[in-house]
Amino acid sequence: MDELFNIRFDMDNGEIEKAYVKFQNRFTLKRKLIYTVVYIIVIILGIDLILKNNTSPFGYIATGLGAGILLFNWIQPVIIRKKMLSILGDMGQETYNMAFFEDRIEISTEIAPEQETEVVAITSHGVMPVEEGSEAAKEIAANPEIVRDDTKIEKSVYRLAENELTFYEDDSLFHLYLNRSSFYAIPKRCLNETDIAALKEYISDKALNA
Repeated sequence: MDELFNIRFDMDNGEIEKAYVKFQNRFTLKRKLIYTVVYIIVIILGIDLILKNNTSPFGYIATGLGAGILLFNWIQPVIIRKKMLSILGDMGQETYNMAFFEDRIEISTEIAPEQETEVVAITSHGVMPVEEGSEAAKEIAANPEIVRDDTKIEKSVYRLAENELTFYEDDSLFHLYLNRSSFYAIPKRCLNETDIAALKEYISDKALNA
């Protein structure tokens, strides 16, 4: 099937963090609240045991265990988020191309090198840098296809009939949730009015509203 339209965007760390918090709140907050209630009950029972018999270790164990797990339950997502942002900060800039079809969405990720690479030539003397104005530089200018591009491109295909895809829109982002396990943040700053109109129409037509 022919491509309907495509959008191209990048995500900065602030946008990723904002989208990640919304993703966590949407898909894990309910479970976290249920566990919180359970652990609070354990803590209350532990305190009750201590008040009834302060020489018994069971009350202290229950209270300490419940409080520890409760604290970990709320701190763990923050630790994961900070670690994820740290890892992303060490990676090269990623640019995404999202292509929309009647039956699927294809997402290509271009991972640029973290630093600008030097153009080199392989000669009988080994690997040598290509100097401006040299014969090698002139040959590259005349035949740019001979220069290898180290930018890596990864592509994912999500078929609408086989995957749970939903979009959520806020003031600055379109959030795409993939099978309740991952997400993309599409900044409106990267889109023009035509892109936004086409994306909203696609979301509505395919009933992909979160």
